[in-house]
Amino acid sequence: MYKSIVVMVTASLLCASVLGQEQQARDYARAAAIAASKAQGSQQQVVLEEPARSYFEWGAILNKQAEVVSVREGSIAAEMQLKVGDVIQHINNQPVYPQQLDDALTTLASLEHNQPFSVGVKRGEQTHELNGTVRATVIPGWRLEVVNTLEEATQNSESTVSMNNACGRISVFFTPPVTADLYPAFINSIDGDNVRIKNPSFKLAANNYKVGVHELIDEPSLRRGGGSAPEKILELTIEPNKTYHIGAKFIREKRYQRFDAGYWEPVVWKVTDQSCQLD
Repeated sequence: MYKSIVVMVTASLLCASVLGQEQQARDYARAAAIAASKAQGSQQQVVLEEPARSYFEWGAILNKQAEVVSVREGSIAAEMQLKVGDVIQHINNQPVYPQQLDDALTTLASLEHNQPFSVGVKRGEQTHELNGTVRATVIPGWRLEVVNTLEEATQNSESTVSMNNACGRISVFFTPPVTADLYPAFINSIDGDNVRIKNPSFKLAANNYKVGVHELIDEPSLRRGGGSAPEKILELTIEPNKTYHIGAKFIREKRYQRFDAGYWEPVVWKVTDQSCQLD
């Protein structure tokens, strides 16, 4: 058990930002520092950094047939006079095919700030060319230097633990490092049994398990539809005196694959040694 943890944080904004984004950067820095002090506690110094990045949110939602089903008021799409029912034909003269819609949306999201672009749509029996200019949202870059000073209490020898009652743990208690695109999650089921309302950590006898996990990804570039996404199954082999820390891995290049939740997967982001005995 840690008796003391001293965390020193140095963070610098690497690009200009508007009011509110600086506070968001500080919040990310604080969360990352806490995660680093827990995840890398055995290291005296940990350096984490993330470059500045931006994303473009057009303001339109499309179905699998590239048909516009929603246009947000005040968005670039609304300013371009995009209408519900329009079918996207091309973006910057690149054809949009329903079976390759993810590629087209990725291209749209990668446009740079102040870059002009055009979208061709079919509206009824007519075609229209709509023009707009990108307004990107900027997320400042940051750098963290985390210095840990810690003392560890003496652990009981493994020989004192009865192997007949030995167990392992699965846990979502600690926050994974967002700098590695890892986010919190919660455990919904174990081998099909609903455990959602129980504690964030579970003792399990050494064995193979199927753990149902839900993601709690807080990422500005990710937009989900309504309703709750289905759990994803993580298959684990639990070994005695091990704690498996479970999180959600955000797959950035698949952030538009929402219909099958292809944008994430459950992962074990850290394994720690911790003595465990079943009650």
